[in-house]
Amino acid sequence: MNVSVLVKDLLAKRPRTVAISCAAVAALLVYANSLTNGFAFDDLWIVRDRQLLHDIGRLWEIITAKYWPITFHAGLYRPLTLLSFAVDWAVWNGHPFGFHLANVLLHALVSALVVALLLRFFPWWAALAGGLVFAIHPVHTEAVANVVGRGEIFMALFSLAACLVYVRAVRGEGLTARAVALIAMFYALACLSKETGVVLPALLLATDLKSPRGTGPRPGAEYARTRVPLLVVLVLVLVAVFALRWAVLGSAVKSVPGPVFEVDSSFTTRLFTMSRIWPRYLELLLLPFQLSADYDPAVTLPASHLTPLGLAGFAVVLGILATAIAVVRRAPELTMAVLWAAVTLLPVSNLVITSEIVLAERAFYLPSVAVSIVTALLLTRARPERRRLAALAVALWIVGFSVVTVRRNPVWNSTFSVFRDLQRHHPESVRLLFGVATQAYRMGDWEESKKWFDTALEIWPHHPTILVAYGHTLSQEGELDAADAMLERALTYRPEEREYHRLLASYRVQAEKWESALEAIHRAYDTIGPDRILYGLEADAYTGLGKFPEAARAQEAVIVVYGDDAPWHERLQLAELHAAAGDTAAALAALDWARQAEAAQFEVADSLQQAWGVPR
Repeated sequence: MNVSVLVKDLLAKRPRTVAISCAAVAALLVYANSLTNGFAFDDLWIVRDRQLLHDIGRLWEIITAKYWPITFHAGLYRPLTLLSFAVDWAVWNGHPFGFHLANVLLHALVSALVVALLLRFFPWWAALAGGLVFAIHPVHTEAVANVVGRGEIFMALFSLAACLVYVRAVRGEGLTARAVALIAMFYALACLSKETGVVLPALLLATDLKSPRGTGPRPGAEYARTRVPLLVVLVLVLVAVFALRWAVLGSAVKSVPGPVFEVDSSFTTRLFTMSRIWPRYLELLLLPFQLSADYDPAVTLPASHLTPLGLAGFAVVLGILATAIAVVRRAPELTMAVLWAAVTLLPVSNLVITSEIVLAERAFYLPSVAVSIVTALLLTRARPERRRLAALAVALWIVGFSVVTVRRNPVWNSTFSVFRDLQRHHPESVRLLFGVATQAYRMGDWEESKKWFDTALEIWPHHPTILVAYGHTLSQEGELDAADAMLERALTYRPEEREYHRLLASYRVQAEKWESALEAIHRAYDTIGPDRILYGLEADAYTGLGKFPEAARAQEAVIVVYGDDAPWHERLQLAELHAAAGDTAAALAALDWARQAEAAQFEVADSLQQAWGVPR
């Protein structure tokens, strides 16, 4: 029996299996060349240089850690994603191949789930076409070929799994306790993979446009009766997720303006700026031939008023929404696709909360399912005599997408390759200039680094991350006054950032500007409250002024924050300060504690006798 006969026989007996398998295989083939990529861009901060993730034994610390290891990336808590990185590191000993292999396999699984969901609404051949579009879509490159894109993949995986359980339940025996439990579990996993998973309940309801919505004389009442219990359970799951976020981050939901909205994050500015981005949404979903790793300044600049491009954006969005409403009865699948895209893009739209991004290709991973739905719908609704032509057009579209994706994957091989591509397409990118400055400094060329830092801040002086990084390099070069100025500027944009206050105070302590350091520290207390690092810097500043009683009080505050876990050297420093202040009894008490805490440090503790003449 030849291959064609086998394929025909398989299609006749198991067309759904063939469709699902083909999408998964296509995903594997198109993204296979990403397996040779290394760690690039955010991979360095979150995975490669994150010591916490290099020890799987630190499980509790991993699942209770912020997503970013640095405080100026707040508002993100993705424990499941971080845990998967820790597992990969343990299995592959930190080799990037294993991380990329996991991403590609997960993407193949998600592609299979997309087909499985489409099969609930369309014939197998239309579902296959839609699934192939998803599997090879170029806009997914950042999510799949860059390791940290796994949060998007995980979130999509669990969201689609929940949708499948939901659609099967409402079309079968109903939302049983088992179905509700499964959906709730997938909802929790999606939210713990990435924050945008919170929109899952709306996605479930969107699928009802093509599912049974109640029968009988009061279909609306029956629909509510069957859906409300599930929604109540999902609300409880969401409350639990918010509680976890509050415990780890200090807030359940937090707006973190990105560079574009750093100066003005008012709703009108966000609305008019995003209206200029909406046409780009369509371009990335339908014709993604111009891709970029960065859409921050000056690739995108804020708009405080309506521009011609913004007007076009409003026209596009309103036209799509009007069409979706008009065809809700004749083509509910189209309305479902529009709702799917709108709901999944809402968290990053900057219309509800201000996010760190104005636009990022990785954020289109789950929204692009809408394109798959529309593709399947167009093939299904095409007249029989035009269906082959439509299928040919989709096939050519898929081939074109595949070529773009295969060529795009190596861009994410390293940070250098990302910046090289960014330089080719967006030389005005402040992020690019920042990267060049950082790389020049790592290579030991301080003057070149300084030039590029200055250029970046000339183009966009409102970028606190760059200001802080520049301040750090200035301090490394001994230019503490200039570093001080950079941190002061950064604090005008992010006065709530604890790390910025710590750095500013430390620069002033290094420069021996004791009074100025105390002024910065006390201002920080008023803004962010008590802080152990600042207490220690306060003790240093008072010591520099010769005010030893005040220094001892500040050092005591350090000990209080530590509690019983205070290191011996902190109590030893307290003993020294008490001795310098003339309080021998307090110095001896602190010295005894230090000896009890770490017996091996007797010699160091005894040095207190020589330094201050304190008897045993």
